[in-house]
This record gives sequence, structure tokens and C-alpha cells, in this order.
Amino acid sequence: MICSNILDAMGDTPLVRLSRMVKAGSAEVLVKFEGLNVGGSIKTRTALNMIEAAERSGAITRDTTIVEPTSGNQGIGLALIGAVKGYRTIIIMPDSVSEERRKLVRHYGAEVILVHDDGNIGDCIAECLATALRMAKEDPDVFVPQQFENPANPEVHRQSTALEIMRQASRPIDGFCAGIGTGGTITGIGETLKSAYPHIEIWAVEPKNAAILAGGSIGTHLQMGIGDGIIPKNLNRDIYDDIYIVSDEEAIETAQDLARLEGLMCGISSGTNVAAALKLAQKLGPGKTVVTILPDTAERYFSTPLFA
Repeated sequence: MICSNILDAMGDTPLVRLSRMVKAGSAEVLVKFEGLNVGGSIKTRTALNMIEAAERSGAITRDTTIVEPTSGNQGIGLALIGAVKGYRTIIIMPDSVSEERRKLVRHYGAEVILVHDDGNIGDCIAECLATALRMAKEDPDVFVPQQFENPANPEVHRQSTALEIMRQASRPIDGFCAGIGTGGTITGIGETLKSAYPHIEIWAVEPKNAAILAGGSIGTHLQMGIGDGIIPKNLNRDIYDDIYIVSDEEAIETAQDLARLEGLMCGISSGTNVAAALKLAQKLGPGKTVVTILPDTAERYFSTPLFA
């Protein structure tokens, strides 16, 4: 099949069984490797769905400039969509994100505005959002997708990602866990899985230095893409049964193990998710199945301690 453009290749990423990292007596752990998705992350799915929903509603036209605050992958996804569809795109990012993220956004032809992270990622993201909304107020041709509250974000996971997981697993799924960023992944996938498998146990996963759901303090951390220091409107707080907190050290070590033991070259937040999935698998035990997401690829972390 010849794709009319790269967006036609979206999705259908592999679901991979972990073989060397799972302890004896645990449930099997299956990981959805979104690093092989178009644009190298799960966020290209949501970027495309938000823009196409806006196109259908008439919220954007050929003269629109897309402006979005993001800690990384959503910005890369929107930059890619803008490149394919011909939209000027401006991404507003904390200056604490990896250099690779900034370069990838620019490489797709988008512009980058950096906001200083003074040690509180929540305040920084809030300032990024305020900057985007101010630009929209000043220019009617600016469209801000607002991934943290845009319903097209979780919807693509209800209607696409979750159904892929169910088809690929071909068995009941007993556990699911995902890091909390925009809330779209855990809400969309979690709702669909919970509907199909009412017994499923779902864990929300947070960085230790931004465990806002667990009542923790907000600082800066290395688990980029999750733990933005806010409780997003897209998050269904009734969908998860427990919260698991992961330190930067555990996330990085687990991501390194994924490469060295399983051959999966993925980012730091993948380590976050798998650290939780391994604990959930121990809890559920043999004969059960746990699924989690590897949100992105490792190549956008060369400048971080993941490669130290």
C-alpha cells in the first residue's frame, strides 16, 4: 500500500511481551511500543485527532497558526502535522525539556518559544499556557488545541489505541497503568478497557517530584511528558484504582533495562510506566495480563541522564 502522506501510517504499533524483566510468579507484561509510531511517540495520534476535529468544526482555516504549550512530544506531533498540512506552528515549551525535543520541533519547521522552569514544572506549564492564550487573544488566526482539556485527545485512545491493544492481546486484560500528563492516555484507554474488562485494575503513575494526584509537592523532574504539575480536565479521576509513584532514578534505570534486556529503545517515561507495570504484575500474579505504554523513542533523550 502506498500512503498518500505519512499520516496514513499512523497507529498499529506493536504490542510486545517483556521476557527478561518480569520476575517469576508475576503476570505477563505487554507493552505498546509507540516509539514506532509516526513522529516517534503516542502524541502524534492526539495531535492529528485534535487538528482534524478543529478542521471539521471550522475552528481552523488555511490561515490559522497553531500554538500549543507542551513539555515535548505533543509539540513534536503538532509540528509534524503542521508540516504535512501546511499550518504555521508555534510550540511553547519549558526550558527544562531535552535539547532534542526543541531540535525536533524546529526540524519539522515549527517555531519554539522557551519559558524558564524555575524549579516548579506546574508553574512553568501554567505560564506556557498563559502565553499561548495571550497570543490567541491578540490574533484571531491563532488556534490553541489545549491538549489538557480537548476531548479529541482521550477520544482517539478510546476509538483507536485501546481497540488496537484489545485486538493485539486477544485475551482479557487484567491490569493497565499509564503516566499522567494530559490525562488523555489513561482516560481514553482506561475507559475502553474497563468497559470490556470490568475486573481490570488500573494504576495512575506519577513522578516523585510531581505527584500531584497523591498530594505531593511539585518540583522539576526528568520524566518528560508526564507530571506537569496540574490536574488536567481530560483526566477521569474515577478510572484508576491506585496511584504509583516513580523516582527519576527508577524511571531511568527501568528505561535502560528495557534497552539492555528487551531491545526496546524508549524514553524515560516508558521506564516510569514499566516500573509500575512490573509492580502491578507482581501483585496480580501468574495467569494474568498487564498492559502499559512505551510513549516514545529514546533518541530524543541523548542529552539527558538516560544516556549518562
